[in-house]
Amino acid sequence: MLVEDSKGISIEIMGKQHKIACSAEQAEDLKQAAQNLATMCDEIKQQKGTASSERALLVASINLSYSLLLANKTIKGFQRGHNALLTQLKSAL
Repeated sequence: MLVEDSKGISIEIMGKQHKIACSAEQAEDLKQAAQNLATMCDEIKQQKGTASSERALLVASINLSYSLLLANKTIKGFQRGHNALLTQLKSAL
């Protein structure tokens, strides 16, 4: 469950309410991020059977951090390729 007010949003993850301060512009994205995390934690608990909430949050955090690391590596690879193409273009002109 998600609740929004002028000072942020209230989210529920694994049965616990959490208040997150954010701007109105960030609210929708943070709601989606919170829902993704809640879903991820629920799936981890189902897969592991008796995994504690803390363990599920830890595993979800590591999974998210790993995904971010891979995404950043991909972006850097695209940037290198982009820069190489710009260099070739500049030298051709």
